[in-house]
Amino acid sequence: MTVDTAAPPNPVDSTAFTKPLIRALQAQIDQMAATIGGKDTHLIAAAWVYSSVLVAWCEDHGLIETRLRKEAKARREEHLAEGGTMAGWLGDAFASLTVHPSTACLLDPRYTPVAQGTPSEAACRTLVDWWSSDAPELAYEVEKGPASITGWLAGDMLQLVTSDRRLANALCQTPWWICDFLLERTLVPAAGEWPRDLLRVIDPACGTGHLLVWALIGLYQWYRSTGRGRPGLAPEPAMRRAMAGLHGVELDPLTAAVARLRLLVTAGALLAGDGALPTPLRLHQIPATLRPRIAVGNALLAGQGDPCPPGTVLDDTADYPNILQRGTYHAVVANPPYITVKDPKVNKAIRAAYSNVCTGQYSLSVPFAVLTFELAIRGGHTASTPERPEQLDLFEP
Repeated sequence: MTVDTAAPPNPVDSTAFTKPLIRALQAQIDQMAATIGGKDTHLIAAAWVYSSVLVAWCEDHGLIETRLRKEAKARREEHLAEGGTMAGWLGDAFASLTVHPSTACLLDPRYTPVAQGTPSEAACRTLVDWWSSDAPELAYEVEKGPASITGWLAGDMLQLVTSDRRLANALCQTPWWICDFLLERTLVPAAGEWPRDLLRVIDPACGTGHLLVWALIGLYQWYRSTGRGRPGLAPEPAMRRAMAGLHGVELDPLTAAVARLRLLVTAGALLAGDGALPTPLRLHQIPATLRPRIAVGNALLAGQGDPCPPGTVLDDTADYPNILQRGTYHAVVANPPYITVKDPKVNKAIRAAYSNVCTGQYSLSVPFAVLTFELAIRGGHTASTPERPEQLDLFEP
């Protein structure tokens, strides 16, 4: 008999893991939506259920106090016996995600519709009971691909549990091996050409942050690396440089908020792994100075005089000075949406801004391709180019 000793697949690559999880979450959304009155019931229910995904992911990694898993059952029952509600318990769980300045937006009504409706007590209890008994662990060991602490699975779930963002904004996360491919051809040569510079990297269509998380790991590794021509920095200054040079822009506010959370946690995990933060890592102990530079807005149109470009519900790009300044990035990497523009106002504005390429019926990938080259530094370094470093091995924190 032959024994299969191959390592199990990373859960982010395994439909045997993701499909049952997606079906269960979609069922929870449908049940909750049926109990919420008013408009946009499905969007509100999806926000409640997806927020619970983020809570469970953080709980499973010890980042916040446990509220959804079975270890908190006695405390939940005590809360109910004292007159509390399960909806209130969930609300407190959601609030535990907002203890850092970079994650406060997760309950901001401009980012999420959670506050626009409240599911029934029965629906809330069903959701909590599912997380307590039947839901899979979101912390797991991997031999290849992104570690669970990076929130890769949680980022994927935003596009998979509901079709709204996938259909409206073409939210489709980039597989990690494609992130590898893109960064090996952008970030790695940039490190070789500008070894002494603070490397500026941007994803102008960053989604929940897959490419940015992978780039953060690579940047941190580069700044920590030693040897001829290497920075060789201590953990804290290495992370400060990595975070200072990493930028993203995302149209959908909740999607951007998730990217901020994931980058923050990944940064904390890298520092904790190098002994620069206490272990086990707690969300509230990550320094407030670590602030992911991810703006909400339409990267194609932001910064052109309109404080809220067509098609955006929120634009805070002005809070991140020069985030879309042309010709300033050493590496520009993106997996932009491949859809046509449905909104007439947005269509008109993009045609005007990219009149040389947006003629007839065009895909959004066309103006994004133009933007990508415009954001990049042109012409390379004027000094003699140093020897290209060996390939950065993007690792799991």
